[in-house]
Amino acid sequence: MASESEQPVDAAVIGGRLVALVADRDTATLSHALSAMAFNPHPGSGYPDYEQVLEWAIQAITDVVVARLGPAPPGQEFALAIHRRNGDEIDPAHLPQSRDWVLRTAGMFLADDPEARRERLEAAGRHPDPVQRATLLADALIWLDFLLDADAPDPPDLAA
Repeated sequence: MASESEQPVDAAVIGGRLVALVADRDTATLSHALSAMAFNPHPGSGYPDYEQVLEWAIQAITDVVVARLGPAPPGQEFALAIHRRNGDEIDPAHLPQSRDWVLRTAGMFLADDPEARRERLEAAGRHPDPVQRATLLADALIWLDFLLDADAPDPPDLAA
């Protein structure tokens, strides 16, 4: 019988722990965890790899968006935009590269384009700079934490 340490660990478990570190503002532990994942993006041994956790984080972002706003009406798609507190829209070209990547990738998830999102996730996992890999995952986790805490309208009533 396998010990608990040999049991597979789901990407959602790791992602949830990382989001909790973001929410707790435990930057030391978060930095250590992100570094471990970014410098060894395919750890094996029953642990999810970097791409799996990144995919979980982006999927969770889109799940929160859909839960808060409801599904896109037939024939329409979500358009993600970022606004300042005063309501002004932020041009995605002015976002840091990692934040733009998160925004565009979440848009691909919302558009249900599995091929494009798979390519983006694989490219992120193959990125030669582990600091960039860590930054992408950190930004996804920070955005997820923000969305979970953001005031949002009640979701629309859906027919059962």
